[in-house]
Amino acid sequence: MCGITGIAWDDRQLVRRMSAQVRHRGPDGSGTFNDRHCSLGHQRLAIIDLSERGKQPMTGCDDAVWVTFNGEIYNWKELRAKLEDAGHVFFSNADTEVIVHGYEEYGDAICGMLEGDFAFAVYDTVKKRVLLARDKVGVKPLYYAFVKGRLAFASEIKALLVIPGVQRKVNKAVLDRYFMLRYPFGRETMFDGIFRLLPGEMLAYDCKNRRKTRTKFWTMAWEPEKKSAGVFAAQLRKALDSAVERQLMSDVPLGAYLSGGIDSASIVALMSRHADNVKTFSVGFGTEDADELKYARRMSDHLGTDHKEILVEQDTMDLLPGVIWHCDEPIADPAMLPVYALSREAKKDVTVVLTGDGGDELFAGYEQYKFLRLAQRARKIPGMSAALRAGLAIIPPAMLTGVFKYAQALGPQGIQRAQQLLQAKTPMEQYLAITAIFSAEDRAELLPQVKQTAEKEIGAYFQGQDALESATRFEFDVQLPENMLMKTDRMSMAHSVEARVPILDSGVLGVAGRIPFPLRLRGRIEKYIFRRAMAPLLPKVTAQRRKQRFYVPIDHWLGEAQPLIDHMLSPEMMKHKLFDGYAVQKIREKYKTAPLFYARQLWALLTFQLWYNQFMRGGKRAP
Repeated sequence: MCGITGIAWDDRQLVRRMSAQVRHRGPDGSGTFNDRHCSLGHQRLAIIDLSERGKQPMTGCDDAVWVTFNGEIYNWKELRAKLEDAGHVFFSNADTEVIVHGYEEYGDAICGMLEGDFAFAVYDTVKKRVLLARDKVGVKPLYYAFVKGRLAFASEIKALLVIPGVQRKVNKAVLDRYFMLRYPFGRETMFDGIFRLLPGEMLAYDCKNRRKTRTKFWTMAWEPEKKSAGVFAAQLRKALDSAVERQLMSDVPLGAYLSGGIDSASIVALMSRHADNVKTFSVGFGTEDADELKYARRMSDHLGTDHKEILVEQDTMDLLPGVIWHCDEPIADPAMLPVYALSREAKKDVTVVLTGDGGDELFAGYEQYKFLRLAQRARKIPGMSAALRAGLAIIPPAMLTGVFKYAQALGPQGIQRAQQLLQAKTPMEQYLAITAIFSAEDRAELLPQVKQTAEKEIGAYFQGQDALESATRFEFDVQLPENMLMKTDRMSMAHSVEARVPILDSGVLGVAGRIPFPLRLRGRIEKYIFRRAMAPLLPKVTAQRRKQRFYVPIDHWLGEAQPLIDHMLSPEMMKHKLFDGYAVQKIREKYKTAPLFYARQLWALLTFQLWYNQFMRGGKRAP
């Protein structure tokens, strides 16, 4: 993985300053290209072809096409063979070069032919045209802005902020989305005037006429087929095995992140079939109720991996400013901290890691799917409508077993959300009753001057009547790339570690899209079809173990961070007037009585304030 930058005008020095902002993404080398219409920058993390021939920006035979590229192309050898048959001559053994020759041969169609994790910019010196593209699922980020009508782009927003004319202004529409789901989403970013390229999308820009065209080159196909669970399980196991095997390509040391769950365990089990002495890394918090270390250790012992455990303990909150700086936008996911610490330690041994990301979104692994299924079934019970209006008090106790334990653990607010779920009339209302960190009423109180648009932004995903399928589509298209994959990319690249996601390989997606939803969540068994597919490779206890939330003890961390909270949520630090002071104080008071629920809201407030201080006020960034 690398860091890419560029502007649609001639300024080599500016591109160098932009690239310096993303040096952590590629400390092994840097390069630039420029002509009168375009300047490209690149920071290299050398993974494939470590020689000088792999340097970027890279061009072909006649210097007509240049590329700056971040990512890996896993089918590059097959593409190269076809291009060589067509007469193209290659000068390196880098996967990057297939993008250059592929564009020369196929034009923009090359984007849909690439299998991998990527964000790149191609500059056509003949047509004076820039083509930006982001991989199908959104594993790699890419941002852009227009400065006096001219295109600028980068792997991270901080690189765009050094361009004269790019303003630092909060986008209030995105602020509303952030406080709803704790991460920004949609094409707009938290910076007014800076945009993200969406997954499976390309943007073509005419440097002379200053015109842009945005096109979707890939969309996930959800087309369920009527086949047996056994057939799907066999297909899924074969597809994931192929994905892992080809994602082991590397000219540098490689390992895997191993938690106690079935996703990462499956990846490591498949790695062990194709590689010797697999290195694995796990993170924990030093508390029995929060840790999955013992399960990861059991899996490591079973497979004989070279295993290392990392504990996140007393200095956890000291990491937060650096984490926020690397994120560019406020993302109130406390799991960022352990992934940051895990990547920092992993870098001592490896440069590439495989992860289990994507399994929960593809195969219904989250708790909200069970909640939605319960609400869906409850409505079909005769006379249940009246019971729903009356609330949980008269719901049969058997229906509350298991799935509502989490709601009960959250305290009165959790029970209130469960009631809202059961009383909700639309799939979107059901989904938000479970997932929203701040409800519409909460946001109206906290952000009185901000127009609420978040529900409208996600409404298109919840037009159907099936809340389960709607939630799956939304979380795959939105939550996965802009929260989960963003977390992995930013925290690993902060330490120049490349993270790969075999579960999101195109071959696996091709199988997953054809699996009916009842085979994803069967009764109370989440990820049923994935478990069945991986069972032959795993110990029985791992294959059958129910999903345990990756619990991050933020209530404990926040308890130790009261001086920081007092400072960041003080009237002096909230002079931006975005928040209602009384609403902030009420959240702090409620946190004392219901810490598990209100810790999420308090964490979101603290994260935003730290971000605002760094990016809008020029406050202290990474330690």
